[in-house]
Amino acid sequence: MATGTKRKGAPTPVAVRFAEDEARLLKMLTAHAKAEDRSVSGQIKHYARIGMIAKDNPDIPLGMIEDILVAQEESKAGLGEPYKFGVVEE
Repeated sequence: MATGTKRKGAPTPVAVRFAEDEARLLKMLTAHAKAEDRSVSGQIKHYARIGMIAKDNPDIPLGMIEDILVAQEESKAGLGEPYKFGVVEE
């Protein structure tokens, strides 16, 4: 591959720098990343994705956004079941 060319579909690395006064934010990101079994980079991407969805849908609560994302992944994994209208199960 020639120098300066990119492979199709290859991720573009982006450096994220935290200033000294943002050290607490970085520590919080690191703690949340560990708790959610992600890398710090993965946690930043996760928050960016949720933040973009929340900004595009200001009327939807954060908890509902997270539930929708989980439901989408469950559906992709084949865990979804069709809803039966008018059927009440007790």
